[in-house]
This record gives sequence, C-alpha cells and structure tokens, in this order.
Amino acid sequence: MHKGHINIDFVTEEMLSITQFHTHNHVRWCGGFWKEQGVPVPDFPYEAPWVHQSFDQDCPYWAHKIKSMFDDVLEHSTVTINLMKPGRYIPPHKDLFFKLLQNAPEHIVKSNLEPVRINVFLQDHHIGHIYEMNGETWLDYKKGDYTVIKKGIPHCVINIGYMPRYTLQVSGFARPETFT
Repeated sequence: MHKGHINIDFVTEEMLSITQFHTHNHVRWCGGFWKEQGVPVPDFPYEAPWVHQSFDQDCPYWAHKIKSMFDDVLEHSTVTINLMKPGRYIPPHKDLFFKLLQNAPEHIVKSNLEPVRINVFLQDHHIGHIYEMNGETWLDYKKGDYTVIKKGIPHCVINIGYMPRYTLQVSGFARPETFT
C-alpha cells in the first residue's frame, strides 16, 4: 500500500460538518466485484452500503485546495468528498475509473499514464473506522495521510464507529512509476 502525507491543518471539523453532499450511492453490487468472484451479492442490510458524495464543482473551495496539492503528479484530476455515516460501509470492490476514463481527453487515455485515486483522510482515525486495501488494514492514519488506489486493486471501507467518516479523493492520471 502506497502511503503519504500532506498538511491539511486548515480543514476543520466544522468545515466537514457543513459540507453538502449532493449524491448518495448504494454500492451493494460493488461494480461487479461479487460476480467476478463467482458468488452471489451478499445479503447486506439495505441501508448499510451507502456513501454520500460531493463531486468536483459541488465541492467547497478547500477540497480544490487539497486537489491542487497533487497537480505536480496528476493530470486531468477531479475531486470528490465522501461521507460515511456510522453503521455504513463500502464492501470490497475494485475501482474501474469509469467516469474518469469516460471524461478524459483521448490523448490522455491513449498515453502511458495510468488512472489512480488518491484517498486523503480528512480526520485522524476514530474507533470503528476501518480501511483495507489488498489485504492490508490501515488503522493508525492521521488527518492528511493518504493512500493511492490503482485500477483493479481490491479495497473496502467500514464505519462501525460512532463518528461520521470523511475522506477526499483526487482521481487523475499519473506516470506508472509515480506511486510504486
């Protein structure tokens, strides 16, 4: 798991709590992950696999400030803020980067750049907040820590704690050697 850290001390709990989320996605099917595994979709409680999101132009100014911190390594980047309420989770899945690839200029899609998603933790770890990627769990993250999600790598997110869980994702295209 590729890990890093950026300084986002300017992001406060109040800023997170007033963020408006314009979309919520039910992620039970995990982009076909269960089908790929040859198993039926688990019988999850209906309301559990929900994530609230705010995309690009709907994100506040501070999200774009964080996005710009990766301008030197990402091309054609977008930003998303995620809220996972207590008792919610995103089951195991692999990011396919469908929207990113669909909206990218043809010259970028055809280049040697690869789609990546930088997952930035907007808070210190709280009890019950679990992040797992490719069989490795990260439980001691701090506000500003980040990890890089590459296409086809299984990961999942769980909030079985008492606090809302906020993350920010910067998705874009990077040179393959950037995050090795």
